[in-house]
Amino acid sequence: MPTKSSLNEDDLINILNGMVDGVITINDKGKILSFNKSAEAIFGYTSEEILGQNVSRLMPEPDKSRHNGYLSRYTTTGNAHIIGIGRNVVAQRKNGEHFPMRLSVVEYPSKIDNERWFIGSCQDITLQKEQEEQLRRTMKMDALGKLVGGVAHDYNNMLGVILGYSEIIADKYKDDSSLQKYISQIRHAGERGRDLTSSLLSFSRARPITKEPVSINDVLNDNHEMLSKSLTAHINLQMNMGDELWPVYIDRGCLEDAILNMSINAMHAMPEGGKLTFSTSNNQINTLDAQILNIKMGDYIKLSICDTGIGMTKEVVSHIFDPFYTTKDEKGTGLGLSQVYGFIDRSEGTIKVYSEPGEGTCFSIYIPRYIESANNISVEEQEQPSAQNKYHASGKILIVDDEISITEVFKMVLIPHGFDVMTASSAKEALSILEKEDIDLVISDVIMPEMDGYELAHIIQHNYPATRVQLCSGFPSAQGKTVTDETLFKNILHKPFSSIELLQSVRKLLQK
Repeated sequence: MPTKSSLNEDDLINILNGMVDGVITINDKGKILSFNKSAEAIFGYTSEEILGQNVSRLMPEPDKSRHNGYLSRYTTTGNAHIIGIGRNVVAQRKNGEHFPMRLSVVEYPSKIDNERWFIGSCQDITLQKEQEEQLRRTMKMDALGKLVGGVAHDYNNMLGVILGYSEIIADKYKDDSSLQKYISQIRHAGERGRDLTSSLLSFSRARPITKEPVSINDVLNDNHEMLSKSLTAHINLQMNMGDELWPVYIDRGCLEDAILNMSINAMHAMPEGGKLTFSTSNNQINTLDAQILNIKMGDYIKLSICDTGIGMTKEVVSHIFDPFYTTKDEKGTGLGLSQVYGFIDRSEGTIKVYSEPGEGTCFSIYIPRYIESANNISVEEQEQPSAQNKYHASGKILIVDDEISITEVFKMVLIPHGFDVMTASSAKEALSILEKEDIDLVISDVIMPEMDGYELAHIIQHNYPATRVQLCSGFPSAQGKTVTDETLFKNILHKPFSSIELLQSVRKLLQK
C-alpha cells in the first residue's frame, strides 16, 4: 500500500492549532498572515478579526509606533535585534489589557515574489511572573526580617530610656502645665515607636510563635464584639460562617492580629461607611486549583474579608504586601499587611486580593486543614480531590470576562468534562455571539466596562429565556443596580472559587 510521505495543508493547519504556544505569521509589512487557536486564546481576537491587520495592533505604545520602522530597517540592513532571539515583552489583548509575554521570532523563506515572512512564537507568562513576584517578595521579607530583628531590639532599649525619663520628668514637673504638653508629645512619640518595634519584632519572627489547632469560626465569634466596637457604628459587620469548618494549625494570636489589622484597613477604606463581610468555608484544592493559587493540593479553609470601600488600582495591589509600603501617609507604618502575608506564608497558606477602584476590596486567605495524627501534630497534604464522572456532561457554555486569564482557566476546567466552551471579553461581544450561537449557559463576571454582568443577564433573560446565567465576582457586595432576579445575586460564585465549585454550579444549572 502506498504511504503518505508528506503533510498536506490541512495537516499543517491542525498541527499549528494544536500547539500550546501562540503562533503568528506576518510579512515584511507587518501584515498578519496566520493566527493559530492558542494565539486567539492569548490575545482575545478570532482569526477572522485579526488576519490582514498589522501586528502592531497586538502591542502597546511605544512598541506599536516603532514596530514598522524596525521591520523596515531589518529588511534593509539585516541588523536583527529581535529576529532569532527570544525575549520578554509586554503585549496587548483585544480588551486593552497589557500582559507579559515570551516572544521568539524567526524568518521563514517566502515563496511569494520577494516578500519576506516572519513567524512569532508567543507564550503568556502572566502566571510565571506572579510566581516570581511571590518568590521575590518572600525573599525580600526574609532578608529584611533578619535585618530589622536586630535593629528592633536595640531600638527597644533606647525607647525604654526615653519613656522612662519622660515619666520621671512628668512626675517631677506635674504642676507645670506648659511643660506637661511637651512631655506628653515625647511620651506619645515613644509609645508610637514602641508599637512600631513590636511590629518589627513580629515581622522578623523574633517574637515566639505558638501553633495550635484552631477553629477560625471560634476566633471570629470570640472577636466579634471587639471588632464591632473598633469599626464604629457606621461600618456594618457581617459574618457568613461555614458549617462544620475544619480546624487549622496556626498561631491564634497572629490570626487575631491579622483579622484586626485587615478590619482597620477596611474601615479606613470606607470613610463614609459601608459593609465589611467575613466568610469562611471548607475547600478542596485539586491539581489545577493548586497551580492557579500556587499552593499544594489538598484540603484548605478559606477566609474571605471583603469591604465595600474605595478599592485599589492594580498598581497599589501589586505593592500592598511590600514592607513599609503604605497609602496612609503618617497614619500607617506599612508593616500591617506584610505581617499578614508573613503569617499566612508561615502557615503554608496563601492570600489573594481582588479590588477595583470604587468597588471595594476582597482578600481571600487559604490555610491548610489540620489533620490530627498519632503524634498529635500533623498538617498533611491530602490526596487530590477528583472531579468525578458525575461532572462529565455536554452543553455549549459562553464565558464572559474582560480578564482573558480568567476565561482560560474556566476553559481548562470545563473542556475536559465534555463541555463546548466559547469566550467573550465583553458583554457586547457576548451578545454578538448569542445572536449566532445556541448557548446553553452563560458564565459572566459582574464588573465589566460598558455593561456589567447584571445588565447582560437581564438582556439574556429577556431575549434568550432558554439560556441559563451564572454570575461571578470577586466582591460579595456586587449587587448591581439592574438586578431583576434576586436568585442571580444569591447564587453568585465568589472568586476565587475551586474547579469543583464551578463544575457543581454548571451541572446544577444545566440539569434544570
